[in-house]
Amino acid sequence: MALDDLPPQPPLRFPQGQAYAERVLEKSRPVLLSHRRLLDQAYGPDYWQKVDVFLPENLRGASLPILIFAHGGSWIAGYKEWMAFMAPAVTALPAVFVSVSYRLAPAIKFPGPFDDCVSAVAWVYEHAEAIGGDRSRLYVGGHSAGAHLMALVALRGDALMARGLPHDVVKGCIAASAPFDLRLSDPGQTTENHRTLLADLLDAEAASPIVHVSPAAPPFLISVGEFDFPPLREQAERMRQALSAASGSVVLQDLKDHDHFDTSERSVEPGHPWLAQVARLLGLS
Repeated sequence: MALDDLPPQPPLRFPQGQAYAERVLEKSRPVLLSHRRLLDQAYGPDYWQKVDVFLPENLRGASLPILIFAHGGSWIAGYKEWMAFMAPAVTALPAVFVSVSYRLAPAIKFPGPFDDCVSAVAWVYEHAEAIGGDRSRLYVGGHSAGAHLMALVALRGDALMARGLPHDVVKGCIAASAPFDLRLSDPGQTTENHRTLLADLLDAEAASPIVHVSPAAPPFLISVGEFDFPPLREQAERMRQALSAASGSVVLQDLKDHDHFDTSERSVEPGHPWLAQVARLLGLS
């Protein structure tokens, strides 16, 4: 995608989200222009079914862990280009960083965006050696809506197997400010998110990562901001409890003085605790 000619999208639901989008795109611009990279690699026939691959600048011929990351945007907006700003810090760990675009609601309802993320993982698995990665060390992650989708990928071994992948191909999940439970506490209630993403409210259970937690779950790093949206803070703690009870392998980071957008934008600042936890999860520290 041409950086200055990205297809128009609806505005994000929160004014601070629109400002975040503009900031991270500007931070990503120099990375997209100069970092060692493979852009617009297609994992499917649709315009949005592409990934950008970012490689360590001075490390060639290595077999590195791969972090496959999905942008947020309330399932209705977002570009893989938003996440390029993370690449220098992640590739310096060192690891391969893959930013995923996926088809968006409301045109594409669940499970379409989830299926796209599974397909992106399959593409990375098939091309791991060519991009300097180790297919036995694939990790997924995302921010907000992207974290929701990738958490589902990590927990849905059946969907991975249906694509010809090992059920345990995902070795860990890094979920920042994720919605983990789309079920409604009041059956008569509805929300904008549900109307946007789900074709039927009955799909809420299948679309809720917390429902799919099992002893087979890979390790999770969950991060949430001190000033994040209250439902996401509550869901992060419930997800921690569910994973702890099922598999015992979960870290919950409560990031002081961070809001919902800081958990993405500030995550790769020098010395940020999120980076240290990512390095630990990827087996690099």
